[in-house]
Amino acid sequence: MTDDATAASTPVPAGAAAGGRRESVASVADSFREMQRTVRRSKARLLAAAGDDVESATQVLLHTVAAEGPMRASALAAIVQADLSTVSRQVAALVSRGLLERQADQCDGRASLLAVTGAGRAAIAEHEQGRQAFFDAVLADWDTAEMRQFARQLEQFTAAYDHVHTAWMSEKTGRPRTSAHNHPADLEEGPTA
Repeated sequence: MTDDATAASTPVPAGAAAGGRRESVASVADSFREMQRTVRRSKARLLAAAGDDVESATQVLLHTVAAEGPMRASALAAIVQADLSTVSRQVAALVSRGLLERQADQCDGRASLLAVTGAGRAAIAEHEQGRQAFFDAVLADWDTAEMRQFARQLEQFTAAYDHVHTAWMSEKTGRPRTSAHNHPADLEEGPTA
């Protein structure tokens, strides 16, 4: 029998198991907090260096309109769970850059729909290519099995985090539960663990 098998078959006192779980949870919480700090520092460096590039908040809007199709600014704000006035300012910048365009709403002549332009699709593709290259460099020393396992675990963690955070915020605010599924900024929001 190996040492691992012996350890697995040896009973663990209840207090030790609880202490081990507490330590493990604390370790995950600390690692998550450090990841949040790292992401914030990275985002600050990116925004400082961005100049005229499309920054992450507007990338979220571009990706959303590209994925969902033409929509009103109010629908876009609801999907990304942002204030309409903030989204309107960001949309105006994207329209002036030629990345989004306003189209007449066939159902309501008084309203306009936002649609991604050819230049907007090119900006999305360039952003995705850069993102893939960045993560390829981050994961350079990982083998394929490690990356797949990490992706599964990260997906599981993210889903659990979103579920628990949504319930937690609902209790604190007394508002109904709404989830921020598919919002790219999820890991940067919420309480610092």
